This record gives sequence, structure tokens and C-alpha cells, in this order.
Amino acid sequence: MLTATDLIGKNVLLRADLDVPIKDGRVGNSYRLEALLPTLKLCLENARRTCVIGHLGRPEGADPSFSLAPVREELKRLINQDISFITSGFSPGECWTRESPLALIENLRFDPREERLDRGFAEVLSQGAEIYLYEAFANYRPATSLQIIPELLPTHTGIQFDKEIATLNQVLQNPAHPTLLLASGAKLDKLELLKDIMPKFDRTLLGGKLASPEHLTSDGLDLNQNTTNLFLEVISQARTIVLNGPLGYYEDEVHSKATQAVLQALKTTSALTILGGGDTLDAIPTLGFAYSDFSFVSTGGGAMLEFLATGTHPLLKTLNKF
Repeated sequence: MLTATDLIGKNVLLRADLDVPIKDGRVGNSYRLEALLPTLKLCLENARRTCVIGHLGRPEGADPSFSLAPVREELKRLINQDISFITSGFSPGECWTRESPLALIENLRFDPREERLDRGFAEVLSQGAEIYLYEAFANYRPATSLQIIPELLPTHTGIQFDKEIATLNQVLQNPAHPTLLLASGAKLDKLELLKDIMPKFDRTLLGGKLASPEHLTSDGLDLNQNTTNLFLEVISQARTIVLNGPLGYYEDEVHSKATQAVLQALKTTSALTILGGGDTLDAIPTLGFAYSDFSFVSTGGGAMLEFLATGTHPLLKTLNKF
């Protein structure tokens, strides 16, 4: 558990989840940034300097359309404080010499070494830092910042990261039964992961392209009414419910009926409700719901499923080596 004592007077390298949707040069959904705030504020109140690093999208080199500049502006708004922006290559040393106690380095993925598990790049990023703080639960694919930097610096997990782990561990280790998994999406490769997860739940219902045609509308873009009714009936009986992914093509407003009905049912149930996935994060406010309508909303989608399948996170595997 992260405390102020861990941070007092130190230079903190903070790995944040900055991979948020950008629309017209602005952050389209700030949930992941808002989830960062408790950890970020603890740093600002106690650390000597805080240097934030993270990535956005999958750029091919230093592509300005993937700049973290809009993320910086949104974070400035959220904390009502200036943030130095370091764009001159990966020079973390600048973080500790600027007047501002908070700095943000440009998109890590502008440097190909981030995804190559490059020790030299990890040493560059770690320069001048005394502690590494990992607050990017949703980032679970192999990366230098995920797996190499923790080998170089004393590493702690952030407040949101710890909440994610505790909540998902409860689902795996001590859930209220019956347990229900609602999984959907357009990526069929998700089915392979679900094969490892479904035996851990009392019931699993699939939507989107994961569902069979007889459960969908004639155009295949939403659950049909009979299937929606089945989902609602099973939800009413469950005591622990995990939802990963909207149930139809909600974005066009025509095929949002099943997702709308299921979210309403999850809002009103007394069961523990855990929702996750990038599209889910967007669907919640788009369809008129608040994140607080549910017991817990994860910042991760694939990371949430990966944890449910394996019972761990790559960062925890790395930390357990020491």
C-alpha cells in the first residue's frame, strides 16, 4: 500500500496510463486520467519532483498525431496546476531540474526501444529517479517501462493499481455466488482468453461478435430482444457480475438497446458489479450512465481479462523476481 512516507522528498518516476481517446486534439474520455489523480496528488503533496511517463496509441516513430500534448492539457485542467512538457527526446534528467515539481515526457512509443525490452532505454528513463511508481494497470503487454525499469529502481504500485488487483482478486478468490461473466466485443481472439476464464464463473453470456447468430438482430449488430431478456433474467439472479465490452454497436445509437438495458440492470442490482474495457468506458457516459453507478469500473480491458485468466499482472510477476 502506497503511503506518503514512501514518497517524501524523493524524485518519483510515475508510469501512468495515458492511452486515452483523442478527438479533435482533445481528450475524449478522461476516466483513466481521473483514476490517476489520487496517486498523482499524493506525489505532488510529498515528492520532491514527479516525472510522468506513458504512451498513447501505436505510433510509427515520432508522429505528432500521437503526441501527449492533449493529455498534458487535460491533466493540467484536472489538477489545476502547470505541468512541464519535455519533448526534446527522452531526457528524464530534465524532470529534476525544472522549476515545476511536475513534468510529463512525450509519448514513450515515439522511441522503438519502449517495446523492445531495452535495458539501455530503461537506464535512460530511470536517470535521476529514486523511486518508480507504477499506475498503469491497463498496460500489460511487454514493454521496457513495464518489465525493465522495476529491475533498476525501487518500485511501488499506485492507488488505482492496488484497487484493481484487490477487486479482481475478490472475484477469483472469494466471490458471492452465483457469479456471472458478460463478455462481448469485435475481436474474436478474445475467445481464446475467455476459454481460461469461463470455468471460473458459474455462468457466462457472450455478446457482440462472440455471440451466435441466433442471439443477434438480423443485421448482427446487437442482441435481439429474446436474448436481451435472457441476459436480464440471469443478471437478476447473480451476486457477482463482471462485464467486459458493450453488447452491440452502441455507437450508432440504433444498436444500443441491449447495452442500455444491461447497464440499467447492473446499475439497479445489489450485486457486486465490475465493468471494464475501453469501449465500455466510452459506452457508460455515452448511454447516460455514470461510472459511480457501478461497484467498480476498471481502467483495463485486456488487462482485466488477462488477470482473470492468470490470476496475476506482468508487473507483479516482475516484482516477484526480487
